[in-house]
Amino acid sequence: MAYSAMPAGTPAITPAQQLNDLFAAAYREYRPMVRNTIIGRLSQYGPVDTHLAEDLTQNTFLALYRYGDRIQYGTPRIGGLLRVMARQSIGHHYRLLRNQNEKPADTGHWSFSNREMGGTAAGYYFPAATGFRTADLGGAR
Repeated sequence: MAYSAMPAGTPAITPAQQLNDLFAAAYREYRPMVRNTIIGRLSQYGPVDTHLAEDLTQNTFLALYRYGDRIQYGTPRIGGLLRVMARQSIGHHYRLLRNQNEKPADTGHWSFSNREMGGTAAGYYFPAATGFRTADLGGAR
């Protein structure tokens, strides 16, 4: 069998190249729409954090890229899909945020942090027996 070179001409577009082209076109065309959708939804919860809006916009396009193998090349409905993904990214953010809320360990007054500490020979520290200094609290002795 003899070696034969491929004929000259336009190379065939691979599915990965189609996905990259589709993603780049969608990003250029729909990014403002996705960002405005997210800002509109975030404004319902109070003042809009623009950095959070940018993060959620990027998460939306990341979801589109992951979903990309199920999108047909040249489909006209990417805008609607992106709007739904944007709303879902906001919901995912706030749903997952409930597990990340920080709770302060010391809920007392800031002046209670001025406690005298006593030490031991072993190197441990414990609150001194005198308790809080009343002068720091603004009270009488």
